[in-house]
Amino acid sequence: MRRLLTRVAVILLFCLFIQSSKGAGILISTMWSSKEIVGLCLCVPVQDGPAVRSLISAACRHVAQVDCSKRGLLSSVLPGSDVMAVLPVASVPARAYRIKEEAVSPPPLVAIYNTHTGETYAVTDGVERVEGRGGVVKVAAVLEKRLRQHGIAVLRSDKIHDGRYAESYLESEKTVRELIYTNPEIAALFDIHRDSKQPAGMTTAKVNNREVARVLIVAGSDARQPFPNWHENLAFAQKIARRCEARYPGLCIGVRVQQGRYNQFLHPRALLLEIGGVNNSLEEAEAAAELLADVLAEVLQDSPERRRY
Repeated sequence: MRRLLTRVAVILLFCLFIQSSKGAGILISTMWSSKEIVGLCLCVPVQDGPAVRSLISAACRHVAQVDCSKRGLLSSVLPGSDVMAVLPVASVPARAYRIKEEAVSPPPLVAIYNTHTGETYAVTDGVERVEGRGGVVKVAAVLEKRLRQHGIAVLRSDKIHDGRYAESYLESEKTVRELIYTNPEIAALFDIHRDSKQPAGMTTAKVNNREVARVLIVAGSDARQPFPNWHENLAFAQKIARRCEARYPGLCIGVRVQQGRYNQFLHPRALLLEIGGVNNSLEEAEAAAELLADVLAEVLQDSPERRRY
């Protein structure tokens, strides 16, 4: 009678356990023998192992509805998988994880060109102008390289526009229109020049213990020809000048509003940049171009608009 009560008690305890925690009960039943399970539950030695195993198997089938065979145990652990009896282990189907895609804005695209391609730096070249491509083209190339180092995409044209000096802007306008037409996403256009002769003591600024040429930003207006949105270009110029002064004091002379349009009517962020003057060296102008590129990249990347024109 005592043995029968023991069996009943074991069955009830085991049934309750596997009913509340089906997977855990099955895993325990595979790890320990029936004798060990009963011994742990009742703290008594059990001699009739086959009978207890039979009772536990019956409990699994009828209470937890689990088949105690290898196939049944695997099916209980992996209920959604099709377990084949010939396989020693169950294959778990791979879960498809969806990677969250975040919208990444493309880098700003900048166009650079030279209307007065022959302008150069007399300290280095001995003359103010050359036939073909002068020092300003080299400075434009330095500006391009530095912008690219900041992750800015750059289109640069070194096309000669001043073969006939009086028609320089008519020729460079064609280049600007072509650039905008083929690349409507352009965020800004910069026409690189060098200024005329500057007063003594105004040609350079000391930035980071280095003598560099100074930069003048020129904004056009509607004084001579229609240019209804020129204040947008002016605002962009002033933003660059402020950021330039904050980062590299003395580098930027400021913003000068002129009467011409300088192709700026074609794009709200088109500006003319005078990098150094005729009485600067090419080295000083290139150094200024590198610092200016740092500022331009910062302005373009921080701009809330980042819009495409």
